[in-house]
Amino acid sequence: EAHITLRIVSELISATRDKVGAVIDGDPEKVAEVKDVWTFFRDTRSRDPNWKLVATEEED
Repeated sequence: EAHITLRIVSELISATRDKVGAVIDGDPEKVAEVKDVWTFFRDTRSRDPNWKLVATEEED
């Protein structure tokens, strides 16, 4: 068995607009840093070369 854990740091903007383009939720100017940890698993005895996502969590 093999496990790989990745720490992913990204920046995102979250906003929802109505059909005329007015912001109804969030802030289209505010950039938020998001940190996640993703863990993948692969059975090394299997012929299947694909990794499976087995866990995700938000890092503080």
